[in-house]
Amino acid sequence: MSERSDRFASPGAFRMALALSVFLHHTTSYNIGMSAVLIFFVLSGYWVSTMWAATYSKTRSPYLTFVVSRCWRIMPVFALCSGITWALLYWRGEAPAHIGGLAHQIFSSLFILGYNALPYQANLPGWSLDMELQFYLIAPLVIFLISKSIHVLAIFVLTTVLSQWLGGAATVAPFIIFFAIGVASSVYDLKPSRALAYRTLFATLGLLIIFAALFIKNIALGELHGKDLVALSSTSNLLVAVMMTPWALYTVRQKSGSIDRMLGDLTYIFYLLHWPMIGAIKTGEGSYWNRLWLCAEALIVILAASYAIWRFFDRPLNKWRAGWVAGRRLAGLSAGAASRLRPSS
Repeated sequence: MSERSDRFASPGAFRMALALSVFLHHTTSYNIGMSAVLIFFVLSGYWVSTMWAATYSKTRSPYLTFVVSRCWRIMPVFALCSGITWALLYWRGEAPAHIGGLAHQIFSSLFILGYNALPYQANLPGWSLDMELQFYLIAPLVIFLISKSIHVLAIFVLTTVLSQWLGGAATVAPFIIFFAIGVASSVYDLKPSRALAYRTLFATLGLLIIFAALFIKNIALGELHGKDLVALSSTSNLLVAVMMTPWALYTVRQKSGSIDRMLGDLTYIFYLLHWPMIGAIKTGEGSYWNRLWLCAEALIVILAASYAIWRFFDRPLNKWRAGWVAGRRLAGLSAGAASRLRPSS
């Protein structure tokens, strides 16, 4: 954490902004969602590496403690949101007749692993949680390799470039470099300066404003013809993610109050819940004004439901999990390290 915190760069609020950009992607075809997901991977790499050094490496059976804790952190909410998704599909009469292997569908809907390889993905954002879980399984190795030499990042760049021959999108290979960048930032304490962070933020926002202007122009002129309103390529999304990475790594060094931590926790639930909700509310139907109204309604419903799930389901489980991890710390662990065993860790 920085000594003088920048309130504008609150980490929880930034994560919520990323989730909202995915919502925007899925409700307007202003398709900037992939860049947000890539930034999420960078943040994950940073926090996982930081928590490994501060907490998990100081527990009994560190790898086992780490994997159990991370699965405990993400699987219950994922399973709950999967249940909500399927319930809404059946309620709307839109559950598909063919979903591929039933056992695979049930396993991945509950335990995440293999979700991106499902023939039918009921909750589309779930694919990125499959990547997240795969990263958890190899994170200690990634942290170890990068701690030996930052030049190991070249191996992860190569892995991403050659990912189509290394399992493709069913594996973490296409995205491993983003996790690795976050890990390297944590391991080597690579801190973007405030000036660099703000320059890259404003440059990225300027680029997004240009994209938004094209978006509005296409609506005003009716130049749609069944196509995306703004068709950002994968290269454009990659550019936005790279440009925004210094800002992302700047935010993680800022202090976070209770409200900001709550926003950070709500982000995960919002991210998983928005897809089934916008489908149920049918935000893509009607005139533009009608769709705008439906999107506003969906946003309110998703935020309210996310808060309820966090307050009565996720937070109690998280406290229980944090207590379990704390109970596994090795004798002689410093009070300072123990204090870092926060519910969200």
